Amino acid sequence: MFDKDFEEIRAISSEMGCFSWTTREYQDDILNFLITNRHQGRGVVEVGCYKGGLSALLALVCEKFEWPFYTIDVDQSAIDSTRGLLERLNLDRVATIHLGDLGSFVSNTRLSERPALIILDGDHRYDAVVKDILDTYRLNMLPYAAVFHDFTLRHPTSGEKVDQAVRDCFGTDYPINPIGAKMIGDGKYPIKEKPSDDGHWWEVPGSEGAIVELPQNLVLPTIEKQKESWGFRSLLKRLFR
Repeated sequence: MFDKDFEEIRAISSEMGCFSWTTREYQDDILNFLITNRHQGRGVVEVGCYKGGLSALLALVCEKFEWPFYTIDVDQSAIDSTRGLLERLNLDRVATIHLGDLGSFVSNTRLSERPALIILDGDHRYDAVVKDILDTYRLNMLPYAAVFHDFTLRHPTSGEKVDQAVRDCFGTDYPINPIGAKMIGDGKYPIKEKPSDDGHWWEVPGSEGAIVELPQNLVLPTIEKQKESWGFRSLLKRLFR
């Protein structure tokens, strides 16, 4: 629908060094999902904007549909890069940019309409992903769907376990739809037996990302058993008191 506009944005993003670590497949899957499901909500919340490459594409969709766009990051340099790109593209007028995490955004922002999508691409450690999911449910308007990046990524020291956190929160039988690059062990992406130079690898079979249509009432079947070991009892009390 907006292919020419997307290509222009990608060209300017590249020129400014405001790239995204996400693949073209991942970006296209998100954009197509938004366009196809635009009747399900109004607006996008992005957690983790990095340099703004994906943010600008999302902002364009929001401008075209007359939606609000919210982007969030804990890193001031990421905020500055994203703001500069949006200003260059004249898309800053649709954007609210928040320095902080999703928890602080929830505490300081009241949404006027239900977002069509929230993108959770911040801290990928297990407990941080769970906290982002719980914070999503603290929003005064629950988004229609959530996207998760680096879904089956692993690292020997930093503890990325996005897929495990998502499955523990929503249950193993709840629909979780893979998006982006597919990890099939064909040599294109590092696997556990042949990790990258920095040690990361992808579980096989796996995917770069996933989309979950959010149930209105979140039940935490597996996490209930793990609250003590992860300190979630006190976390849940803080979040929902």
